[in-house]
Amino acid sequence: MGAREGRDIASSLKDDLLALSRDIHSHPELAYHERRAVERIADVLGRNGHKVELSLGGVGTAFRARVGPPGPSVALLAEYDALPEIGHACGHNLIAMTNAGAFLVAARQADRLEVGIELVGTPAEESGGGKIDLIDSGVFRHTVAALSSHPSGGIAWECGTTSLGVVVKRAGFRGAAAHAAYSPHEGRNALNGVIRLFVGVDGWRQHLPGDARVHGIVTKGGAAQNIVPEFAEAVFGLRARTIEELRGMETMFGDIARGAALQTGTEVAITDEMRLYAPTKPNARLAELLMDEMRQRGLDPKTGDVVMASTDFGNVSQVVPADYIGFPVNAQPIPGHSHVMREASASDLAHRNALTVIDVLASAAVRIATDASLRSELMRGR
Repeated sequence: MGAREGRDIASSLKDDLLALSRDIHSHPELAYHERRAVERIADVLGRNGHKVELSLGGVGTAFRARVGPPGPSVALLAEYDALPEIGHACGHNLIAMTNAGAFLVAARQADRLEVGIELVGTPAEESGGGKIDLIDSGVFRHTVAALSSHPSGGIAWECGTTSLGVVVKRAGFRGAAAHAAYSPHEGRNALNGVIRLFVGVDGWRQHLPGDARVHGIVTKGGAAQNIVPEFAEAVFGLRARTIEELRGMETMFGDIARGAALQTGTEVAITDEMRLYAPTKPNARLAELLMDEMRQRGLDPKTGDVVMASTDFGNVSQVVPADYIGFPVNAQPIPGHSHVMREASASDLAHRNALTVIDVLASAAVRIATDASLRSELMRGR
């Protein structure tokens, strides 16, 4: 794994990028609060001679750096937010490192670029959808291709993969409080509504296709054991391979929730907890390009798989040609979003592979930015 690691990366830059990854990993920050991460990335860029545009698109922890001529550009997308409680268990420290590193390596060829190359910092991937904010503000209006990376708990190198779309729903049940021992008959138990919702979802799962997912948590179950819960709520993620399937799942989820309320004499309100993360739509020509670059480095990437997770990179892929490299952080398969994944994301193996990813992304970005015929192929394949 990671053959010919970092062949185009000066040792001083390697040191800076490894320190950046470890610093972000050691100081996890949640969605839209990634101030330290942005400061550290901007510092590395500044020390290498690049200006950084902060608060990009009106988003406080988004940023952009650019080389090459004005106008259209190839975008390298960095992520750096963490998960609640388990920190960088999705390896976003490595996404920041690889895309910042690829930009710095590619920037050495700025004089020969026909279109620009940008590093775009995209916050809030785990919750909130920073890339959606940037799409809405027009940041990708002149992007000819978007590239990125993502560490994996699997052991394969990948590109051209499809991830699931996801919507997140909050179901709040409202009943009536009463003394749980003295006058329970005067109450209406909102927690029972949440429990019925979970039972209904469990029954629904057996009829879902193999590439769909429903998963949830109880976020409020009541105030005290001796009070009939007046309010209770749960948050569920619904995932599917197409937006059409997702819309059907939303309808079924609403029916189940209303049925749970009817059974328990409660009322339910369903709200969107998070905007739609669209399924990824990898560009076939970009996948070919990334595969070629990886094979030049002695790798044998997989392509065309379905990743049973979701990302707002999918929204970008719906509007511009896009693809990303999936790369392993451990020698054996490990679960994502786990303490094991968190530790692996700061391992020597993860960083060796990240240096290879930097080479691949930088070379691919420069090839796109210097080859008009390749750019035409990308646009035809949208």
